[in-house]
Amino acid sequence: MVIAASMILAAASAWLVCRPPLRAGKVLPAASLVIHRVRRQWVARRHRSARRVAMRDAVAEVVADVRAGQPPARALERALGDGDLAPSALAAVRLGGDVPEALRTDAARSLQPILAAVGACWSVAATQGAGLADALDRLVIQERRAEEVRRELDAHLAAPRATARMLALLPALGIGLGLVVGGDPLGWLLGTTIGWACLALGLVLVVIGLSWASRIARRTEHLL
Repeated sequence: MVIAASMILAAASAWLVCRPPLRAGKVLPAASLVIHRVRRQWVARRHRSARRVAMRDAVAEVVADVRAGQPPARALERALGDGDLAPSALAAVRLGGDVPEALRTDAARSLQPILAAVGACWSVAATQGAGLADALDRLVIQERRAEEVRRELDAHLAAPRATARMLALLPALGIGLGLVVGGDPLGWLLGTTIGWACLALGLVLVVIGLSWASRIARRTEHLL
């Protein structure tokens, strides 16, 4: 079992280290697609985090302006700036539209639940006269606490993620050791039918392992 696992990991490493243009022609696009997808998910995750913090700061700015005597619509327009965070809400404020509905639309489009919460607070304040600034202030405090929990969770998940990446790179060490002791692991992997079968299977298993680890981390984050 250990030998079989080592062969599979070595095959995946060979694909990453040595990519022949002819026989790997059909596998290379798939590997490139996987790498691109992983990188895109990482960038998207960082982008969502940055937008979440920016939106929280914008809500805090609305609270400060409303308490300073600014009308809520004017405070929201000023906090949203160029409208990149919530374009529908900014348009609704400027044109006299339904601001809560526009905020819910932006929340669904940008996957930012805080926008839907702001819309709910806005709707209650408009219909029942409740204090908008106080409601939004509590929302900002809650978001800051949630962000602290996310950072702690990120720190705890750093070790499992690093372990998964290290295990995925271990085949490279196996290939290197095989070359050092005078063997020809690349020649066997790339020059025989069994080698190519191990190569394909190893790549699939490595991708599944990394995806599985990433999915576990994402599902844990979504519990917040």
